[in-house]
Amino acid sequence: MVYLWHMVYTLVTLSMSIAVQFPTNPTSEMSADEKNLIKVNKTIDQSDESGHEVDPDGEEIRDKKYLVDAMRTILDPNAVIEKNTDDVEGFKLQLDELDKDNMTLENFVEEMDKLSLDVCKTSQYALWSYVTDISNEVKKNKMIRIAAEEDEIKKKYWNILKKKYLNNEQVLNDPKWKRKLRIIKERGTNVQMPQSKQREEIDTMQRIWSRVTVCAYNVTNCNTEDSLRSMSGIISVFKHSNDTKELAYYWKAYRDATGKLIRPIFKDYVARMNNVAETENFKDAGEMWRYSFEDDDFENTINKLWFEIKPLYDALHAYVRVKLKSYYKEELAGKDKLIPAHILGNLWAQEWQSIYNKVTPYPDIQRPAMQNNESLQAKDLFDVVDEFHQSLGFESAKDSYQDIKGTMISSNCLPSSHDMCDGVNYKIKWCGENLTDVAVGLSRAARLLGHVQYFKHYRKLQPLYRDGPNPAFHDAISDIVAVQLTSPSYLRTLSAAKVETGPEAELNHLLWLALEKLPLVAYAYVLDKWRWNIFAEPGSLNWNGHWWELRINETGISPPVPRDESDLDPAAKYHVVSHVQYITYLVSHVLEFQILSSLCRRMNHSGPLHACSIHGAQEAGKLLSNGMSMGASEDWRSVLQAITGERELSTRGILEYFAPLEELLRKETAKLSRLDEDMDKSAPIIVGVIIIVLIILMIITYCVKKKDLINRLLSVCGLSKNGSLDIVSNEMTQRKSNEADGTSEGKV
Repeated sequence: MVYLWHMVYTLVTLSMSIAVQFPTNPTSEMSADEKNLIKVNKTIDQSDESGHEVDPDGEEIRDKKYLVDAMRTILDPNAVIEKNTDDVEGFKLQLDELDKDNMTLENFVEEMDKLSLDVCKTSQYALWSYVTDISNEVKKNKMIRIAAEEDEIKKKYWNILKKKYLNNEQVLNDPKWKRKLRIIKERGTNVQMPQSKQREEIDTMQRIWSRVTVCAYNVTNCNTEDSLRSMSGIISVFKHSNDTKELAYYWKAYRDATGKLIRPIFKDYVARMNNVAETENFKDAGEMWRYSFEDDDFENTINKLWFEIKPLYDALHAYVRVKLKSYYKEELAGKDKLIPAHILGNLWAQEWQSIYNKVTPYPDIQRPAMQNNESLQAKDLFDVVDEFHQSLGFESAKDSYQDIKGTMISSNCLPSSHDMCDGVNYKIKWCGENLTDVAVGLSRAARLLGHVQYFKHYRKLQPLYRDGPNPAFHDAISDIVAVQLTSPSYLRTLSAAKVETGPEAELNHLLWLALEKLPLVAYAYVLDKWRWNIFAEPGSLNWNGHWWELRINETGISPPVPRDESDLDPAAKYHVVSHVQYITYLVSHVLEFQILSSLCRRMNHSGPLHACSIHGAQEAGKLLSNGMSMGASEDWRSVLQAITGERELSTRGILEYFAPLEELLRKETAKLSRLDEDMDKSAPIIVGVIIIVLIILMIITYCVKKKDLINRLLSVCGLSKNGSLDIVSNEMTQRKSNEADGTSEGKV
């Protein structure tokens, strides 16, 4: 029923709820890798058709714990949004009764709306009960059970429509009914693939991925707990270590423990998912995924967007590479212009914020922080965001965070936003941290509260329409305010913040954002292009070779160690083993800046786009409200048109936003490259001069030593210079003595 599709970067519906993630901040402790739409699903029933090992039912709870713990490790604490719709067994019985009744399409959908709303309320309260008491196994099991039942209802809803109403003339001729049927089909088929009772491959791949541990670097005995490294430990190494041998070791060891083991299972998974897609009249599972974006030419649309963004990404890549040379001279000595994947501060090299301090153009400009390095208080952060929203004309969402406990600190905590499905109550789960970077704290709060605003705007729609028009809109609109709040010019207005401003601070901030967003866009493009190709041609490609072909050609990232077809490196990603789309991040970032650019033009903003602030611009707020209020009742082009006046995706906004940074990157790269080339050219001359000087010194030293030896030999014979000098000295003494007496040798 009502689910929240969301970006990057962000909620984990811990066992079976639908969640979305947000892009991480460069200083975040969580990897930006896991800002994503994730759906962690497990079914109780296991089919014995598969030849792969599957744990018995008694392992279910333990499996969940491993999977959830692993997700916590990679999920960005930035912001997470969840929305799920689940059901208890009684709801299934009601649906069975509706199936038996011979009612009209209108009556059936009306009854399903009522049922869906009840399911959503039950689901959300079960989920909220669990996320606020995450160590409670009883609450977790209840949430998992309700989530599984809810997915079964969504699937059955679609199957009933196919069986009884799909050829109805009203459906065939009425655009509104076509819209409803499309949404029901999308949701019913999307849960069918990962929620199928024959999904052993996904279960097994998730189990391998979530339980991964490797031997610690330089450890010979791996039999103790201290000698093992979990995913969280490996991620920490990538964020903080500069030892390239250590990084290369963990990079390979992690993929040996995931992708290499998953590869045999992945083949069966691809076949099974394609079979499921074909039953729904899709040519393969990739096409079934792309269906949610309502674009018959979606692949070419994505190719076009990436083609336009790639020069900006390439400028960032080239700059980062030349800056990193001072740290990794040997690794970057080649002429291929590639960057090895293990030196970018991230296990997947999909976001590069951890290397910000190594590559910042103006290192003397400090990141924004609280005065006196005080910790940020959660309510203060949300108050700032809420004030920004109200300045746009939005209703206050203070009720959603008034009970937040900012002191709660737990490794089990996942920030999340919740629509309780009653049109009144919305809740935010916050994880207390000792944050001192005010930009990081505000961006997390903005994303969480941004989703609540979206919930509130479409709350009066039919349950079926309470969502964004495609998977990218929720994240895109929430991120607009997050980007606005973190700019140095806005942060300077906050009395509690210690912020440096000026052109150099602005450029540093743009780089900070670019290191988060651009590598993620690139990674999203390559990851899902690879999967689309695998689904379309499973038998004609070298899977791992094709992955690195795309990674190298499109993103300039290379493996730090040799790879072959016994590996399956993409399967080191959660989204790959869990059948979750990733292209949402590319689309949401394009939308984010496209919408911001349009709003600023409506405000007659002059100057660079990154300097535009929509704070207090109620006209801009009205446009956003109009779009959010439409929910999923209209297709995404109509929603985009209501906000921007445009009907197609455009990269103009993101390119304009980062244009000043791109100019700086190209200039700095050229300057640093020239210095590097000059050093390379002068190096042989310098080395030659040094060698010549050393040879001369060696000759002099040799001659001195040789002369000393000869003198000693002559001295023995009384012929040395020193011996003659003694004789001469005696003669001179005598001569002087005689002269003193007035007698010369000549006269004598």
